[in-house]
Amino acid sequence: MKIKLNSVIKIAVTLTILIFLFWKVKFNAQGFGDILRSVKVGYLLLSLFGVIIVLGIKSYRWRLLIGNEGVKYSAYKAFGAYMSSDAVGIVTPGRIGEIARLYYVRQETSISFYSAFKTIVSDRIFDFTMLGWFGLSGMLFYFETFGKHPGIYYSLGVMGLIVFSYFAGIKFLVIILRYKQVNRLPVVRFVYESFMAVVSKKALTMWVTTVVAYFCYFGFSWLIMIALHLTPSYIDVVFIMSIMSLSTIIPLSVAGFGTREATLVLLFGYYGLSSETAVSFSLLHFSAFFLWGGLIGLVFWLLMPISLQQVKDDSKSIFLLFKPEKANR
Repeated sequence: MKIKLNSVIKIAVTLTILIFLFWKVKFNAQGFGDILRSVKVGYLLLSLFGVIIVLGIKSYRWRLLIGNEGVKYSAYKAFGAYMSSDAVGIVTPGRIGEIARLYYVRQETSISFYSAFKTIVSDRIFDFTMLGWFGLSGMLFYFETFGKHPGIYYSLGVMGLIVFSYFAGIKFLVIILRYKQVNRLPVVRFVYESFMAVVSKKALTMWVTTVVAYFCYFGFSWLIMIALHLTPSYIDVVFIMSIMSLSTIIPLSVAGFGTREATLVLLFGYYGLSSETAVSFSLLHFSAFFLWGGLIGLVFWLLMPISLQQVKDDSKSIFLLFKPEKANR
């Protein structure tokens, strides 16, 4: 009953946001149709390779994290697990469906739950760092927080802030872990170890991989904009996509619908573009990355079936990290 109620609430929120948005911006259905009919199909078809390439690169990064735990995992299995769990993540709040990767790697290897979950969290830290970097940079740029400066200046400034935050945060964790009361808490040690996995010397290759993955993601998103006859600069695409991606993480609506469109209408408006253009881009981007990616993920789910009940059980096991006792490693 609770699941059904949550679904009803999310659908209601999605419809409310979309109806309010279309009413507020005086959405022109005819103009929207004209934009879609004028799409450059060739560029749109090229963008379909994006989800495969980007997730393929990320699955390689995940394999490196698993390897650092002393476990070998095949490239095909890692890619299949990544695609399958990404498909599940699309329709779950905050993309928690990606916890399915826990089951995949534990089913094929001897890795412990603790270590497997750590690879998932560390993997997401890489992603959130990139999105947070460019998302915050973009917001500071659009609001001209420190004046009307080129976006690259804001990006460099935020990068420095992130590096400092990492350094200060890890130092803080090291200090508090010296206290026995804190050291007894597995969740604190888990957070520390998860962050250490992304700042160690072994992480350099993974950071390069992350940068490549996101610049591919931004590049393929750029192709969709070109398909709509838009000519933004690359840094504009980076800012728009990062802020949009962050907005869809908030579990307010179904698959990010409503929040994604509202965010894009606001951002496209900054460049003097119509709401019809923003919604057209949202629809095409969702189709190329989420719908198409979800269909590929579904194929892998059928080829590599797992129990949804097992995924639920694994998600419940996460709460064991909050118990004040030694974690099983």
